[in-house]
Formats: sequence, C-alpha cells, structure tokens
Amino acid sequence: MYYNEKTKKQYAGKNVEILQATGLTGGFVTFRQAIEIGYVVPKGTKAVAKLNKPLWETVTLPNGKIDEKFSARKFSVFHVSQLTKEDA
Repeated sequence: MYYNEKTKKQYAGKNVEILQATGLTGGFVTFRQAIEIGYVVPKGTKAVAKLNKPLWETVTLPNGKIDEKFSARKFSVFHVSQLTKEDA
C-alpha cells in the first residue's frame, strides 16, 4: 500500500504511520529517485512527508567495550501524483 516507486519495497514501521497521515496511498520517491526514474518535480512542489532511515552506529568505548547507538536520518518524499513524466 505504501511503497518506494523506484525500488518497489514496502515502507515499514513508523514510516507507514507517517505516510498514512498524508491520506495518500501508493508510490513515493525522494527528489533524486524521481529524477533517476524519469519524473520531473514541478517547481514549487512541496514534499508530502519526512520519513526516517534508521542508522545503527557501532562505537568502541575507551574501556574496550563495543556499544551500538541508534539514530535516524530524515528524508523528504513526494507522492507520484505530484510528479510529471519527463518528455522523451
């Protein structure tokens, strides 16, 4: 129901809740992905949501223990209905 238009992978976790709040279903892409698959993002078009990409960082502490820290990087996505196909 909520998937990446380029990779065809389903979104999961908290990102699904964020996309549900938009009221849109179907394919979503980042700006760069839209360009790569032949879409044009019309000037002034705003992203519909900011999703989170989970990142796990492994850190070695001074005492030799290994610790994993969780963080997330946010990225903006557009719904395919906001985009136009590039003329061939």
